[in-house]
Amino acid sequence: MDSLLRLVDDLRVLRQAWDREPFVSTGLDDFGDVFSLESAERLIHSGLPLTAVRLFRDGRRLPSEVMLRSRGSSPRSREKLADGGRITDLVAQGATLALEELQTHCPEVAAFAAQVALETGYEVDATAFLTPPRARGVAPHYDLLGVFLRQLHGSKRWRISAPVRRWPSRVEAVDPAEVGEPLLDVVLKEGECLYVPHGFVHVGDTTDEPSLHLTIGLHGVTWERVLRSLLAAAAEQYEELREPVPPAFMDLDVAALYRERVELLTAHLAGLDWSRAPVDRVRAEQPPAPPAPGSLATALDRAGGLRH
Repeated sequence: MDSLLRLVDDLRVLRQAWDREPFVSTGLDDFGDVFSLESAERLIHSGLPLTAVRLFRDGRRLPSEVMLRSRGSSPRSREKLADGGRITDLVAQGATLALEELQTHCPEVAAFAAQVALETGYEVDATAFLTPPRARGVAPHYDLLGVFLRQLHGSKRWRISAPVRRWPSRVEAVDPAEVGEPLLDVVLKEGECLYVPHGFVHVGDTTDEPSLHLTIGLHGVTWERVLRSLLAAAAEQYEELREPVPPAFMDLDVAALYRERVELLTAHLAGLDWSRAPVDRVRAEQPPAPPAPGSLATALDRAGGLRH
């Protein structure tokens, strides 16, 4: 559990709080080998696709066009890329920068995410948020997954409230009138990490200093998805579950038909070996971490050896 212990200071607390309550871990190690302010700067000047970058000001998202990089009229230049210079100017004007899909664009983050995925069995994604002093990036919201907010630079005040609806399955705008008093109100500092469960409403504001934090999101598999997979497996086995529902003009006892199909499904589920339930088969797979630096040169050497 080496990677998880870089996000929490006590696994026992995580087990007790998992998907139930937020908490803060302190005294964590330096995270510069995974991501840092320097990492963010390198990325924004590397030609990231526009879809991997978002900018916010006062809780509202700015249009992507404000950071579009000009690439001339070449037919090979159709992909829209983010302009690092424009992003830097907008941050200087008070905008919050969000770098998404870091597990795709940053090898160090990809390697860490792959390790967390191995330790949890969950698919992992990562987003970095850079916010200037005395600013709000994203408006109060909730996520459809549990997240770890690992503070990397500066500080940020977070207020976390109970879910309006427990374990929501879709994102909706948060009505401030429905949000209760914060369960947790904390200023997160470098070397600390905040765990926010699925559906808990949260909002962050910077203090008199800027903030860079990395959001590590864990995509869990819901019981609904597991049960859907079981129903699909039962339908493969029993032709009665693949039969179409009778049309309206048929003079049939619909209630009796429902009871028959439910009884069939119930009998099927009762006979399953639950120690072999197909949870693993419905998990999303974590993209593999990129090869270690130097692998391309090694590949060339191997290719050369094949020619002798």
